Amino acid sequence: MSSRANLDESLQELPYAWRRVVMFADNMAQARVADAIGRSPKQQLTWIGLAALPLLLPFGIPGVATSLGYVTFLLGLGYALGFGMPIPKSIGEKRLPPKAAGVLKKFLGVFIRRVAPHSKPRLYVMSHPRMRPVNGLVLAFAGLTMAAPVPFASFDNVLPAAAMVCITFGLRVRDGRLVLAGYLFTALAALLVALLWWGGYAVFLWVSKQPWVSQWLGWLFS
Repeated sequence: MSSRANLDESLQELPYAWRRVVMFADNMAQARVADAIGRSPKQQLTWIGLAALPLLLPFGIPGVATSLGYVTFLLGLGYALGFGMPIPKSIGEKRLPPKAAGVLKKFLGVFIRRVAPHSKPRLYVMSHPRMRPVNGLVLAFAGLTMAAPVPFASFDNVLPAAAMVCITFGLRVRDGRLVLAGYLFTALAALLVALLWWGGYAVFLWVSKQPWVSQWLGWLFS
């Protein structure tokens, strides 16, 4: 009971924009997917940021990051064009599992406690309506970097998830520095994907030139 009271008291000390994010997370935990994602671009951006929070850790459920990456790509394009993307009915009728909702709120609490005290409205040019197409396209590109398959890695989702969280929450609270951090994470995510593919290709070439490979293949198919 006391922890609940402390939580409510700590929320009252947050800026209004961050309190709206917390209230959105509460509604997201109780609503259908279609209601949680919403139809307005601003609501869909908040959903992306919340959904990407658990992926800030270098592990997760297989397939979740790929699906979120593709959805973020579509919603980012919709935001750039100024309209919300429709959600398929088969997906929209589902609900977030109670356990997943609890984990999400826990991640959100940790993130807000660390970021909100240092965040404030600034660099308004980054959240200006004229920057909507650029912000939407960068967010869509971050989604593609998350969805892109890469060899020999299980930690490649951290950077695009950080980009998605920073851009979406930065736009929500009008913190231009947070949006700029999202740009930086997007560039680093793209660089990481390129390096991983280059490394995987280099390893493939090296292995293919080894004499034991042809011997092993000959034994296998003889």
